[in-house]
Amino acid sequence: MSKLKSIINLCLILLFALSCSDNAEPSLKDKNSPKSTSADLRSLGDEQWHLGNYQEALLYFTKAYQKVKASGDVAETATLLNNLGLVHWRLENNTAAMECYTEAAALAEKTGMKRLLGLTHTNRAIILKEQRNFNEAFFQNNEAIRLFKDIDKPRDLAIAYNNQGQIYRYSKDYVQALKFYLLSLEECEKINYTEGMATAYQNLSTIYAKQGHQAEALDAARKCLKMSYAIKSKVRLSEGLYELSHTFDLFKVKDSALYYYKKHYEVEKSLMKANQSKILSQFQANLGIEVKNLRIKNLQNEQRIANDRFIFVGACVLIALLISAFFVYRYLSVIKFRKKQLELELESSKQLIQSKEEDLKTYIIDLTDKNNIISKLKEPEKEPIDIDYEVSELLEQKIFTDDGWDKFKKRFAEIYPDFFIRIRQIAIAVTEAEVRILVLMTLKLNGNEMANILGISPQSVRACKMRLKKKLQVNNYDSVETYLQSIFA
Repeated sequence: MSKLKSIINLCLILLFALSCSDNAEPSLKDKNSPKSTSADLRSLGDEQWHLGNYQEALLYFTKAYQKVKASGDVAETATLLNNLGLVHWRLENNTAAMECYTEAAALAEKTGMKRLLGLTHTNRAIILKEQRNFNEAFFQNNEAIRLFKDIDKPRDLAIAYNNQGQIYRYSKDYVQALKFYLLSLEECEKINYTEGMATAYQNLSTIYAKQGHQAEALDAARKCLKMSYAIKSKVRLSEGLYELSHTFDLFKVKDSALYYYKKHYEVEKSLMKANQSKILSQFQANLGIEVKNLRIKNLQNEQRIANDRFIFVGACVLIALLISAFFVYRYLSVIKFRKKQLELELESSKQLIQSKEEDLKTYIIDLTDKNNIISKLKEPEKEPIDIDYEVSELLEQKIFTDDGWDKFKKRFAEIYPDFFIRIRQIAIAVTEAEVRILVLMTLKLNGNEMANILGISPQSVRACKMRLKKKLQVNNYDSVETYLQSIFA
């Protein structure tokens, strides 16, 4: 946890230290100029790296790498590949980082750049350590240690020793971790590398605490804190206070642990406030630049829109008129076609109705004659009835009231005496309104004629006929006509 905090705080301090250089930053046009040299691009990449803008750094390092590779400068190419590997590592793309480190190592070995080769070994060891591939991590870091010894680079060697200790610590071999932390401390003392010594003492305190050596752990933590004050690094000071607080807490010295933790919190709070203020200022400055660029773009867009507005509006109006005209024409065509279709259907219906009326009249006459013959056979003593005359008179009556229906029904029963008897015999529950429809259908009247006699609308007649048809179908009659045939059978 303390390591994670130290990394975050270090990044914030770097942002604070470099925020003052914003005014000297090249313009966006100069940065993206195709005439920029590889050295310029690399410098811009380094600047973005220190600011923590890793995507921007990746962009500049990639452009610089392409230029250098095309020029054939192997040494510069190897350096840029190592830089690209660091950026990919920060962006948590370890696969790409390893590829860059490996290629940089091959070029560095080819050109005899031993320090760069050692750095690539160290960088690969860090990734392998995070992946818990300890065997390969030890191999890479041992190569780095060997190279830094050959070229006598104490600072790089101290970092490699510290990394070796970290690998052992991750693998829980605290004895070997302690050994390499001490070696790192020794190399730092040779060159008076105070920050490196503070880091070494902090790691030593952690190992001593894990081994249960209270005195040694507290002594190392105090030395770490003392050197942090000496170098005036708030980040290192925060880590030293936290390490001392953590050590006291581990050995159950609660008062001292709380005391140092409060101091750690105060330093951390002041550090965060300062960094947040600087970061906010930087973001505001960047936002101001973006706002200016947006305003320029908006003015250009407004000018372009003003020039094209009338043409655009005219084109839109013309398109709208054409679309409207098309739909109006189509609608009128459909109406015209439908009108012709309805006229043809109406003419056909009139002809069909006329034909049916003729058939109905013929049928009524034939049926009346038959009924007269039957009546004469059944009641020879009665006088013969003039069926045509009776039907004609019956059709002239209107059924607007119950009294009118009773009179109509009585006259109908005189012409068709068995009609109502047969309805009762068949024993299908039909309503009085449905009986009226059956009577008028017997007289071969169409829907309009039925509506005229009953004093209702043709739609009501059709609805009643549909209900009667459904009721008869339930009782195994295909249609109303079939039912009427069964009555007169």
